[in-house]
Amino acid sequence: MELGGLIAYLVSLAIMAGIYAVFCLGLNIQWGYTGLFNIGIAGFFCIGAYTSAMITTPKPTGVYAQYVHQIFGLDYPFLFGLVGAAIVCGIIAFLIGIPTLRLREDYLAIATIGIAETFRLIFNNEHWLANGPRGLTSTSSSSLSSCLSYTCSSNALSDPPGAGSCGAFARTRSRPPRAGKTSSGSRCSPWSSAP
Repeated sequence: MELGGLIAYLVSLAIMAGIYAVFCLGLNIQWGYTGLFNIGIAGFFCIGAYTSAMITTPKPTGVYAQYVHQIFGLDYPFLFGLVGAAIVCGIIAFLIGIPTLRLREDYLAIATIGIAETFRLIFNNEHWLANGPRGLTSTSSSSLSSCLSYTCSSNALSDPPGAGSCGAFARTRSRPPRAGKTSSGSRCSPWSSAP
């Protein structure tokens, strides 16, 4: 096995581990502190991933453009993709939050799983948006050296783990909301459960 392949594998593994660590941290904060069972976070994960991919990859050209359809491809650096994904997810979350703001318990879970499934079906069935079920396949860097220089210059390797550790630190240092304290206190109390 060559050393370049091993380094590329470890870099991609660290990036994916950081992404999923941030994803799990968001679920832990939302479900662990407030007790709200929100399954829609996977839908926002989908929106953010597709938005970031379309911002950071170029639009296909040549013969490849006949087979891959995407609404836009800007070929910007990673940080632009990160900011763009956060802005798009924030706008969509605000629009979804308007009708679902007062839902609790099972109703919130049903509504959010419906929203996440709607996002998945839109990206899966609308070929003009992000190439349908085939997904986006073009990449902005093709060789290991350009990939490593791109990752080091834009801090892509350190951002997901850094965000995860900063989020974990903020979670342990912050005071949980009053409802979270009440629900965790009643959940742990032996006298609160019915016989």
